[in-house]
Amino acid sequence: MRAGLVYLIIACGLLAVSHLQDKQKTKEAVTGTLKILYTILPVLIFVFVLMGVIQAYVSRETIAAILGEKTGVMGILYAELVGSIALFLPPAVFPFGGYLHDNGAAYGPIAGFVFTAILIGVTTLPVELKLLGKRFTIARNIFTFIITFFLALFIGAVLG
Repeated sequence: MRAGLVYLIIACGLLAVSHLQDKQKTKEAVTGTLKILYTILPVLIFVFVLMGVIQAYVSRETIAAILGEKTGVMGILYAELVGSIALFLPPAVFPFGGYLHDNGAAYGPIAGFVFTAILIGVTTLPVELKLLGKRFTIARNIFTFIITFFLALFIGAVLG
C-alpha cells in the first residue's frame, strides 16, 4: 500500500474521531487546513510543472553531470547556490529534491539544495534585514551556507 494512501486513511479516521468529539473544532480544523492548502497548492503546482519542464529539456545525464556522485564539492556548492536563491516553500522543496535524486543527483548536493532552500531565503531577506538588522542577517546567512555545506558533505559521505 502506498504511503500517501495510508496517510489519507489515517487522516480521515482522525477527522471522524474529531467530528464525533467536537463538531465545531473539527470545522475550524478543516477550514484552517483548506487555508493552508490554498496557500501551498499553487506553489506545488509550480514545482510539478517545473519538474516536467526540466525533465523535458534537461537530460538525466546533465543533472548527473552537475549534481551527481562525481561532482563532489562543486556539486554541493552549485546546489547550495541554487537553493539559496530558489523561491520554494519548504513543502515544495522535498518533492523537487526527490525528483533530482530520481534523475541522477547525489545525496550531498540534494541535501545542500534542500537545506539552503529552506534556511536561506531570498524572499524573506527584506523582512529579516528590517527586523534583525544587516549585520545579523548577513552573518546568519553566511554561517548557514557554511554549516549546510559541511552537513551536505557529511550526508553525501554517509549515504553516498
